[in-house]
Amino acid sequence: MKKGDISFFRRPQDKKLQPGLEVMEDFQNLQPELSQHDAEPASPALKAEISLESLGDQRLLLRAMPCSMQQKHFLRQLDASTGKEVSSWVTWHRRRCRAYRQLREGIWNFARICQLWKASLDEIEAIFGPGIQSYFSFLKFLLFINFLAGLLIACFILLPVTISSDTTSFLKGLGAELECMNYSSDISHRSAWQHLQDIFTGEGYLEHSRLFYGAYREKHNGDHYNIHLAYLLSILGYLFGSFLWILRRITASLVQWLMLRWEFKPCNSTRIFTEWDFCIQSPEVATLKQRSIYNGFKIDMAEQMRRAQKEQRTWKQLSQLYLLRLLINGVILLLMAAAFYCIHLATEVSQQDASSPSVVKQYLPPMVISIANVFLPFLFHTLAHLERCSPNTEVNLTLVRCVILKLSSLGMFLFFLSHRVLCTGSRNALQCQPCGYNKLYQCWETNIGQEMYKMTVFSFLTTLAFAFLISLPRRLLAKHSSCALARWLGKEEFLLPHNVLDIVAAQTVIWTGIFFCPLLPLLGCVVIFLTFYIKKYTLFQNCQPSTQLFRASHSKFFFQVMLQLGLLLASTFLVYVISSVRPSQPCGLFANYSVPWQAVPKAISHLSISALLVLNYATSNVFYFLLLMVLSLILTIYISQAQGNKQEIERLKRQRVQCVQEKWRLIKKLALQQVNFP
Repeated sequence: MKKGDISFFRRPQDKKLQPGLEVMEDFQNLQPELSQHDAEPASPALKAEISLESLGDQRLLLRAMPCSMQQKHFLRQLDASTGKEVSSWVTWHRRRCRAYRQLREGIWNFARICQLWKASLDEIEAIFGPGIQSYFSFLKFLLFINFLAGLLIACFILLPVTISSDTTSFLKGLGAELECMNYSSDISHRSAWQHLQDIFTGEGYLEHSRLFYGAYREKHNGDHYNIHLAYLLSILGYLFGSFLWILRRITASLVQWLMLRWEFKPCNSTRIFTEWDFCIQSPEVATLKQRSIYNGFKIDMAEQMRRAQKEQRTWKQLSQLYLLRLLINGVILLLMAAAFYCIHLATEVSQQDASSPSVVKQYLPPMVISIANVFLPFLFHTLAHLERCSPNTEVNLTLVRCVILKLSSLGMFLFFLSHRVLCTGSRNALQCQPCGYNKLYQCWETNIGQEMYKMTVFSFLTTLAFAFLISLPRRLLAKHSSCALARWLGKEEFLLPHNVLDIVAAQTVIWTGIFFCPLLPLLGCVVIFLTFYIKKYTLFQNCQPSTQLFRASHSKFFFQVMLQLGLLLASTFLVYVISSVRPSQPCGLFANYSVPWQAVPKAISHLSISALLVLNYATSNVFYFLLLMVLSLILTIYISQAQGNKQEIERLKRQRVQCVQEKWRLIKKLALQQVNFP
């Protein structure tokens, strides 16, 4: 081939090669010229003779060519020296694509730098394992959920009410009695000490602020914006969106859990050579990565030992173990029943004097609930050790028991409040006949909101007191004292079930009180933000690394399931209140409605006839039947696809085993042939 001959660039017309093969063929033809270019610098004449005109669109694949950077630079110079005129449109399009790509990469890099708590989460994972890190990631997720709720309420409820606020008095409800309108709002004669108490009880100036339901007064709205409909749909839409978001995270965690089961794990030798990140340059980051890999191998070794011990158990040992577990579960049920009874008594005592109870009496139910949920999880954790389960099973089992305890306690508290305040089951009582609710609670929505507010505040105060009044003295005692008690106590371990229990219960309280205290999610954002740093300080300063490490995939799945249970509990109570309970008549947006949900039919009654027909059909039994059929069909398709994938995976596993066996047979056959024919 001559130097000036460029016919090797031209693609034969009778060949139909794939683009990748064509580029490789052209690159092989270019190889002599590139080698000559490496040997000596290319002259201007050579650049003029060799043209990349025949490559066309293959210049886009220049980065994929297996050549050095010097050769690629030479090819770009050839492309620039071809003399081919490029239109201004093509030039502008290339510049726009390049600028868009650089802008997207810059935004992505900036977003990665500005990720909330990313460095802290990486450090926690490296030192204390991925299980503890999943707890702090869970805090981050709850912060985003509450921030979303606060944003929705501020945009669709708080801002419109503030803009259209007036000084008119409350409207009288339908058929309201005079004794149902005795709601006093005088806060001018309160002392400084009472104002300080108002911060913890939600009374006084906080009671008549936008924090609670009673401050959103009933007023006539124009046709452009319906505040009643916005109030209901914002809260219900947020709860439904939270349900879908948590369900999506449950599905993702479940898939990750199933994919990381024992049969899908790579061997340890493969992990040794593939888990290191060669982009790490900082020594501190390298140390954290080493500890993270070490924790992963430690978890795998512990699971191997557990599996080996489980396979070696006899029938007698299994029967003894199951009998022991049955006895332990009976003891746990008795402890939970005793806790429920104590909470019931505390709720009765706190509600006996509804006019002017003391602060201690008001905080009696949260105090009893917190005491029960501080000591019982420690007992559950100790009893779970005796059941001889795997570390992940032990944590998840303790977590389930603790969350059931907490949610049941909250459910019992709400049940007694509804029985006392809303007169459920006793509508014919003397105090409940005039108003449809207990007349001692004139603005009962605000009273329930205050209970949720006090439980949120007390939960944060408990976290603060536990960190600085229990964990810190225990660490100082273990560090500076050598007595037997100090050695026995030592530095505490970060108990994952106990901490998850607290945040799941606190988030359930926020969801329950969002209708009665619309700004409670914003308070939850502040509480969760401060809780992250308090727990981080406690973890690094007052705790020692746990002797048991847990997989984050297992922990995340159970975290989301427990959170979904809390959301269902809160949604059940709110749906009952919105659809079946008479609103308070002297305060609130729904004073002129028999139930809050009545605002929805009244709002859509002004729509056109066709829109009403569509809505009536959407709420009919026929539509729900068709929707159920479609969902059943989609579910059947997904289940069939999952079963097919499972069968295909099993077939590939058997095929892999057969291939290995066939190779061993060939090796043995070859060895026999070498022995017979030396």
